[in-house]
Amino acid sequence: MKPQVLAKELANSIRESQEYKAWEAAKKKVDEHEAAKIMLEDFRKRQWELESARISGENVEEKEEEFKKLAEIINYNPYVREFLMAELNLNKMFMEIQKIIASAIGCDLPAQEEAKEQDN
Repeated sequence: MKPQVLAKELANSIRESQEYKAWEAAKKKVDEHEAAKIMLEDFRKRQWELESARISGENVEEKEEEFKKLAEIINYNPYVREFLMAELNLNKMFMEIQKIIASAIGCDLPAQEEAKEQDN
């Protein structure tokens, strides 16, 4: 069977998973609440800015503190908090799938290589 066919089956299976359904429901709630939507967009923007600054080698201490404060504030919004938790669970599933595929074809991912080094 072609990998592309199996990939479509995997995508269908993911859409049927609890992780995806929880993410989809949480996303719908965020989209229905403008304040939550704006809050999430701002969070993403600042998250991107922080990562970009970190990659550029900038001193990010101040930005990290601001980001931590924003994360605390966001935690009070139940729609955003639920969405971020659902997104985390969905991403964990994606990472597990990626590890399974990489391992099956003999391709170690960086995280797997680091774990092996730590075991030695």
